[in-house]
Amino acid sequence: MRKVIAAHQPNYIPWPGFFYKVIRSDVFVLLDNVQFSRRSFTHRNRIKGSQGNTIWLTVPVYKKGRFYQGINEVIINKTVRWQKKHFGTLLMNYANAPFFHYYREELKQIYSNEWERLVDFNVVLLEFVMKKLKINREIYSASQLNVKGGKTELLVSIVKELDGNVYLSGAGARNYLDESVFKKEKIEILYYQYGSFIYPQLWGKFIPNLSILDLLFNCGGEARNMIEKKWGYEKV
Repeated sequence: MRKVIAAHQPNYIPWPGFFYKVIRSDVFVLLDNVQFSRRSFTHRNRIKGSQGNTIWLTVPVYKKGRFYQGINEVIINKTVRWQKKHFGTLLMNYANAPFFHYYREELKQIYSNEWERLVDFNVVLLEFVMKKLKINREIYSASQLNVKGGKTELLVSIVKELDGNVYLSGAGARNYLDESVFKKEKIEILYYQYGSFIYPQLWGKFIPNLSILDLLFNCGGEARNMIEKKWGYEKV
């Protein structure tokens, strides 16, 4: 019996392709024990502004002297009033979106909480989106599993720990995964290529690959069907 495992860093309100990966897995692992990248989507993402532009929402975190910190060690900088700004920016640019009012109060509550660790905030938002998209999957944090190793070895260790036999990966990972390690452990790799797709969007010309919130606010419950339509597997 096939058991598909997928993994990804716990990003901040990520793009729709992140949730495609969750949907196509049996068990999804949040790689919170890998090194935090200062210019990654772990603490920032893009939405669409009312002028047809992209707007970055960035969660302020402590970085100085913490170059090698893991994602699960990243602390939010509470001296910056970022929560009110982020939610206010969403309100300002999406108040007229067809489905924004369905999510407004719950999101407002999430942003109103006093968050200490970045990973805790990101995970709550991921769970919020999964609930709205009706995605029901087993979710684990890598830091809670008995796994170790770097890069390929870590992923293989995760699949074995969860009794999986298939690892689902984006096609770009071909450039760095050591497929021989998976083969040695009799783990199949499934690569997929996920592309952007056009959907109804406010404020002029369509902008692809924005935060999942843009799709959710504009398309509501239909968002999951749109995500699932854009997929394809490519076996090793």
